[in-house]
Amino acid sequence: MFRRNFLKKLSLATLGTLGGQMIFSPYIFPFFKNNFNNQMEFSQENDLEDDAEKTSVLVIGAGMAGLSAARTLKEEGFKVTILEAQNRIGGRVATDYSLGFPMELGAGWIHGPEGNNPITPIANKAGGKLYETNDQSIEFFDENGKALSDESTDKLYKAYQKMIAELEKKYEDKEISEDISLADAIKKHYPQYANDAFMQYQLSAYAEFDAGGGLNDLSAIGWQGDSNFPGDDVILTNGYELVPNFLAKGLDIKLNCKVSEISYDKTGVEVTTSKGKFEADYAVVTLPLGVLKKNIVKFDPELPTEKKRAIQKVGMGKINKVALVFDKCFWNPKTQYFGYCSPVMGMYNYFMNTRTFCNINALVTFGIGDFGLTLESHSQEKIKNDIMNILRKIFGKNIPEPSKILVTKWNNDPYTYGAYSYCAVGSSLKDFEELGKSVQKKLFFAGEHTSRKYRATVHGAYISGQRVAKQIIDL
Repeated sequence: MFRRNFLKKLSLATLGTLGGQMIFSPYIFPFFKNNFNNQMEFSQENDLEDDAEKTSVLVIGAGMAGLSAARTLKEEGFKVTILEAQNRIGGRVATDYSLGFPMELGAGWIHGPEGNNPITPIANKAGGKLYETNDQSIEFFDENGKALSDESTDKLYKAYQKMIAELEKKYEDKEISEDISLADAIKKHYPQYANDAFMQYQLSAYAEFDAGGGLNDLSAIGWQGDSNFPGDDVILTNGYELVPNFLAKGLDIKLNCKVSEISYDKTGVEVTTSKGKFEADYAVVTLPLGVLKKNIVKFDPELPTEKKRAIQKVGMGKINKVALVFDKCFWNPKTQYFGYCSPVMGMYNYFMNTRTFCNINALVTFGIGDFGLTLESHSQEKIKNDIMNILRKIFGKNIPEPSKILVTKWNNDPYTYGAYSYCAVGSSLKDFEELGKSVQKKLFFAGEHTSRKYRATVHGAYISGQRVAKQIIDL
């Protein structure tokens, strides 16, 4: 099962049985090809309307939250300028084409594409080709590469569902002072699973992957306190970057414009950047949580104590991806996923098969939880060898070496410092609300980490941009 879709199905299942879910900087990814500048222009130079009397807004960051806010404000008649530090737009929606197919470095799925998920209609308007990834199409293997039977995995999957549902009930009414890590909660109440390889696989591939953090960091109280839209997850087989590119049309975006300081008072805001100073009536700040944690951008005056505390309390996920391309397909091309019971938690335990939606022989695997950070200290050669050792256990010793490899390193990317936010031990859902509060009605904060209901998702980021745009419009 995959990220957001898995827990959505889990909650529905447990109701019956118990009665009761983005990523990158070009210099880190040598294969990254930025097609955006060649596809469109994003300025207002041809806009004949005089902007002098318009209310002005500076949007810091051209990711999904920033583009969402900027487009809405522009359509309402505001003068909007986006300041983007990188040489591209999209933030943690970044598509690479160097492997022969659209490889999503960051956000890969539209999680819950039905209902009122705003990303689906945008993707359709942008010409996106949507493909539903079948979570049921998966083969499991033990540490030695031996295939696991459906009977054994189904039994443990039901046990996992039951455990997670019971843990949620045990901790739903706990005070933050009583919070412990999900790892400690499992050790306390379910010690029998400590050495169960498949249960550990599920905790990594399902719980850690969905939430973003490691079991030792996830709050037993709030780790799955968000919401989902209905429908099975889909990917854009012709590139997720179509969505931010579509939103960016006609917007005034200044690339390579790195912000160092944001000053504000009752008269307006002043933003200091690598390309000079910009002034406006308001500012929308969509800096990723990881960047806010590093205090790279100075705020003058300083942000309120409660907001600074929330920035440090909420966790930033460590997920990374590795894509390998092969000259021939040595696995079942019709199987969507392969699960591996890695002896190291989160280490290449989940493989996505690209042959189900394109003609490139590629497998995409993940560094999940704490291993997502560990991966970044490894050389590309070691990463390749570690993965190939696993694949040889599963598919045989004579499989070929990969012809291409691509590795993401989100945790050291200076424009993100992490993948997506999660509810860490000692934090609460109220901290996400705090992150989204405005300051003196001059600074407005958006981004996936400011969404209590839809954190860690593209739609969460987009909706947060809509929220702050409305706040400014209603002033």
